[in-house]
Amino acid sequence: MEIKGYKKDFSGLGLRMVLAAVAIYGVQIVSQYVVLAIHGEWIRNMNIMLAATMIPMYAVGFPVAFWIMRRGVAEQTIEKHSMNPLQILMAFFMSYAILMAGNIIGLLVTMGIGIVKGEPVINNLAEVVGSGNIWISAIYMVLLAPVFEEYLFRRLICNRVLPYGQGMAIAISGLLFGLFHGNFNQFFYAFFLGCFFAFIYVKTGRLRYTIILHMMVNFMGSVVGGLLLQNVDLEQISASGMIISALYLLFVFGIVIAGAVLLLANLSKLKADTGEITIAKGKRFETAIVNVGMVLYCVIFLVMMVIQAFV
Repeated sequence: MEIKGYKKDFSGLGLRMVLAAVAIYGVQIVSQYVVLAIHGEWIRNMNIMLAATMIPMYAVGFPVAFWIMRRGVAEQTIEKHSMNPLQILMAFFMSYAILMAGNIIGLLVTMGIGIVKGEPVINNLAEVVGSGNIWISAIYMVLLAPVFEEYLFRRLICNRVLPYGQGMAIAISGLLFGLFHGNFNQFFYAFFLGCFFAFIYVKTGRLRYTIILHMMVNFMGSVVGGLLLQNVDLEQISASGMIISALYLLFVFGIVIAGAVLLLANLSKLKADTGEITIAKGKRFETAIVNVGMVLYCVIFLVMMVIQAFV
C-alpha cells in the first residue's frame, strides 16, 4: 500500500510536468503561428522568431507552469548553507567539465543517428547561436533561461521530491530537465548538469548558486562560443582567426581539465542524504518512473527527441 501511495505521488509530479510542458511549449507554437499569419516572411528572420517564441514562453508559459507545479504542494524546508566565490568558481569548472562530457556523448549519439538516416542531425541550438543576434540570444539564454528553469527544475521539483531523499530529488530533477530540452544534442549534458545543479541546491538550499552557475555555463556557450562561430570562418580561416580559435580552445580545455580534476578530488564528498521516506533498493526506479504520469512525460519527450532527430 505504501508503494502505491509513493507511485501516486510521483505520477502526480509527472502529470503536473506534462501540463507545465504543454503550457510552455504551447504558447510558443501558438505565437509562431500568429507571427506567420501576420507576415509569412518573418520565418526567415531568426531574431523575430526568437522573440515570437521566447517572450510568450517567459511571460506566459513559465508562470502558468509555476502555478501548476505549486498547487497543492507544501514547500520543503532545506537547511541553508553558503558558498564563497572560490567555491562557486570551482563549481563552475566542474559544471563545465560535466557539460563537455555530456556534449561528447550527445555528439556521438547524433553522429550515429546521422549515419543511420544518411544525413546529419540538425542542431537547432547551434543554428540559433551561429546565426542569430548574439546579444539578443544572450538575454534569453544567459539572463532569463537560468532563472526560470532553475526555479522550475530545482526549487519546485527538488522540494517536492526531497522527502524521498536527496539522491531521488537529484535524479528526478536531472532526468526531467534533460528530457525537457527535447533533443539528443542537449539531453545528455542537460541531464548531467541538471543532476549537478540539483546536488548544489539540495546541499545549500539556495537557488541563487545554481542560477549563477547556469548563467556562467550558458554565457560560455551562447556568447563566447557564439561570437567565435559568427566571426571566425573555419573554412577560410585567417592567421588572426586561427590564433583566436586556438586561444579559445586552450581556455576551454583548461577549464575542462581543472573541472575534471576537481570532480575527482571531491568525488567522496558528492554524497546524498536519505529522506523521511525510504524506498527499498530495487523498488526505486519502479516507484519513481514506472507510473502513469512519469511514463507519459518520458514518452512524450522521447518521441519529440526521435522526431527531431529523424524527421
